[in-house]
Amino acid sequence: MMVSLSKLKDRSIRNMGDVHPTVKNKALQMIEKAYKEGIYAQISSGYRSNKEQQRLYNKGRTTSGNVVTNAKPGQSVHNYGLAIDFFLVSEDGNQALWTVNKEWHRVAAIAKSLGFSWGGDWTSFKDYPHLELTGGLSWRDLKAGKCPTHLLQDVSSSTKDGILERGDNGSKVKQLQEDLLEAGEKLPRYGADGDYGQETEEAVKAFQARYGLEVDGIAGPKTMEKLKEVLKDMAEQKPSNGHEKNWEWAEEKGLFNGKDPRKPVTREQMATVLKRYDEMKQ
Repeated sequence: MMVSLSKLKDRSIRNMGDVHPTVKNKALQMIEKAYKEGIYAQISSGYRSNKEQQRLYNKGRTTSGNVVTNAKPGQSVHNYGLAIDFFLVSEDGNQALWTVNKEWHRVAAIAKSLGFSWGGDWTSFKDYPHLELTGGLSWRDLKAGKCPTHLLQDVSSSTKDGILERGDNGSKVKQLQEDLLEAGEKLPRYGADGDYGQETEEAVKAFQARYGLEVDGIAGPKTMEKLKEVLKDMAEQKPSNGHEKNWEWAEEKGLFNGKDPRKPVTREQMATVLKRYDEMKQ
């Protein structure tokens, strides 16, 4: 069975770690474009801490193995979240393919069209898996605080056709996540991190099911409009139809403070309500 695009993206997001959001977005675009051409690409690494850089530098020097890098901590673009490494996988996604063939070169060409520089173009030491988004800046420039700001603007593909879906990322996804949380949906693991992964997809599905929408996990126009409507309704600070008298009673008894009648109640808040109710009976 052919590996799915979402699986390649999910694996890559996990492997990239804390790279710059635009680097992540462009990497996912690269994977998607290659997939449409029948080429299955995946990211193997992205952000690298100085500690991890030191571990790699020690290989073949103070620890066993072959030398894999000449870059000390702080001397790799990976340390600044602006570089990724990629490889190809078999059609079923179960086997890594490291042969630098025409498909590999094609993925590199796609990456370069998105603004990346490719390590395969280097003259002194060719690093075929390596892609970086630095605009020509060196690690020395990055260490000195320079930044390729013209390349790192929010150009998320998630703005396409007003639709947000799994694999997208950027400020619009983060706003969606914040709105979902405000509407009472759950994002317990990652919160509003700007990445539309499985957790966000499940939250969108839960919202869609709650309000009778088509449950597909895609935040399209109807879902976004309903979410906007729900938040507006909540902001009006009025209880739902049929709950007005109960709300007035609870407010009069001091069980609630009269604010946010439509906002979800946490378990600790419920505990406070129950305690107050128990005190009322004594």
